[in-house]
Amino acid sequence: MVMRASAFACLALLLSACGGEPAPDTAEETPAEALDPAIAAAAAAEAAALATCGAVTAEGYCGIRFGMTAEAAAAAFPVQLESYEIASGETPDPARCHELFAVEPVTGFSLLVENNAVGRVDFLTPTARTSNGFGVGSKAGAIRAAFGAAVSETPSTYEPEITDLSVAQGPTKFVFEIDDDIVRSWRAGVAPSIDYPAHCG
Repeated sequence: MVMRASAFACLALLLSACGGEPAPDTAEETPAEALDPAIAAAAAAEAAALATCGAVTAEGYCGIRFGMTAEAAAAAFPVQLESYEIASGETPDPARCHELFAVEPVTGFSLLVENNAVGRVDFLTPTARTSNGFGVGSKAGAIRAAFGAAVSETPSTYEPEITDLSVAQGPTKFVFEIDDDIVRSWRAGVAPSIDYPAHCG
């Protein structure tokens, strides 16, 4: 079963090699996570499932490398990946742009696959972090302070109130969607996939 798939339709890593001292983990605990035992348990289960993954890097995440095939990515990732097509009993066209979503207990992770190559990874979960400790819940100011002039800022294509903070490392770009000075979601990948504001085009 694909979890939170619809959330990725509206979605909008950081770099260990960008220099400077690693920033502290800047995740913000939400009141729901602090007060709701079910949410806390789900977060713990997701963290356990991704415990061996390490940080998101310019090469990829958790055994998934940008440019590898969808089949290789599915074999490398520690939990099952599904697509809309797979969930409905169809077979995705490997040449067409499509997404793969992690199933429970991981609920905030997807891959964008184009021409049967992984082009980007998207995160709604605070579990996945960059080597600098940035991810969902981090403060925009901390990202700006860590990367200075390397950060570019642009308004979101479909939500002008949202700011995209981007940092490039070679062909890989890391994009953090900022809502009220906090990272609400983020992605990492290579062109052209990383630049799609609505995922597949």
